[in-house]
Amino acid sequence: ELRAPFAGTVALLDLREGEQVTGGAPVVQLADDSAWLIETDDLTEIDVVNVTQGDDVIINVDALPDLELTGEVIGIKPFGENKQGDITYTVTVAPNEHDDRLRWNMTASVRITPQDAAE
Repeated sequence: ELRAPFAGTVALLDLREGEQVTGGAPVVQLADDSAWLIETDDLTEIDVVNVTQGDDVIINVDALPDLELTGEVIGIKPFGENKQGDITYTVTVAPNEHDDRLRWNMTASVRITPQDAAE
């Protein structure tokens, strides 16, 4: 018996009928599409110091060139990761609106406007 920790949509099922699974092994990916989030993990240590929670963002999705969404920075991971010699930080963005054409794992670009730059 499998139980989900939240209500959602089955995005991926990696299990066949009658197949045995190991306890704790992931077999289902659930999507909670009631609240979309975007993570960008390529802000360098030079750029991330100018970003704060609440900053406005513009989101463009490669697959939907006619779509431009607004949003805001809702989180910045405090610990950077070394990516090929650069220290980069993950920033989480919440879009202000939703478009039904969006799908999980679509590539998006995010332009962040620091609050002090908007003043």
